[in-house]
Order: sequence, then C-alpha cells, then structure tokens
Amino acid sequence: MEKERSKALVELHGALHSPVAEMRDAALKRVKQEGEVSTVAELVRLRRETDEGAVRREVDAVLRSLKLEGAGEALLEAALDLDNAEQLPELLACLWECGGTGEGHLKMLATRCVEMGMPVMVEALTLIEALPEWVEDEGDLLEAMLILKQGAEARQGGNAEAEVAMLGMMWKELAGRERA
Repeated sequence: MEKERSKALVELHGALHSPVAEMRDAALKRVKQEGEVSTVAELVRLRRETDEGAVRREVDAVLRSLKLEGAGEALLEAALDLDNAEQLPELLACLWECGGTGEGHLKMLATRCVEMGMPVMVEALTLIEALPEWVEDEGDLLEAMLILKQGAEARQGGNAEAEVAMLGMMWKELAGRERA
C-alpha cells in the first residue's frame, strides 16, 4: 500500500511539471486531495519556473489552503531557500494565509528582511505578529532581534526611514515574545 502511495505521489509531482497544460492543471486539482508535505516544495518550484500568471495564481490558492500537518514548516523552508528569493513576499503571504508563522526560522527570516527590503519586511511583520505569546527557541529569537537591530542601524541616516521603522516594529514584536 505504501509503495503504491509513493508511486502515485511521484506521478503527481511529475504531472505538476508537465509541459502539457492539461496534465499540469489536473495535477494542481489533485494536489488538494492527494498532496503531502513533500508536495509543497514541488508547488513552490512550479511557481518559480512558470511564466504563466494563471498557474501562479492557482499555486498560490493551493498554498493558501494547505491544512496538512507540517505544511507551514515546509512552505517556510521552501520560501527562505535562496532559489526562491524572487518570490519570497508572495510565498510569505501564502504562509500567513494557511496559518503558518516564522517560528523556528526567525533568524533566517530577519536576514532576508534586511537583505531584501520592504516587500519582504511587510509580509514578515505579519508572520511575526502571528507568533505565539512565547517563542520556544529563544536563541533563534535573540539572533533575529540582533539582525533586525543591526539592519536598522546600518540604514540610519540614509533615505530608508520607512525600512528603519519597519525593522523597529519587527524588533519590538519579537522583544514582546521573549520570556522574562
């Protein structure tokens, strides 16, 4: 039974990348019923590789509706991969809509914010605001806070007042999650 399921999943992932639009579209519809956590990375890859706006919108709809155990974690890991940097703001928005947070990856999220600027910052702030009252990985939390503070300090005195303010808001949100 497990072997059959594994084979079906491989076929599904292959169909997602089919050059035949009908096969790809059918696979996108099947993902909602048959997809697993490993399918998240395939969806992100499809989103990155396609030039078709309709396909990206459909992938976004699937990602937003993910309710699989561990899907948010898989989506965050795929989103933070440098291969997906160009689509990071959109992927973070999908993550928030499917109920995910940045927990466990706050350092990397903060790094991407400092490196990539306002579009990522806006989406990351939403994820940070959705964090639980106390963050379990205090080391990750403190490192993220340090990165945000250093990023804000590096932008002081330039034309990046909005980015400095956004980094400050993220730092404040994270500071509120620190255990006393």
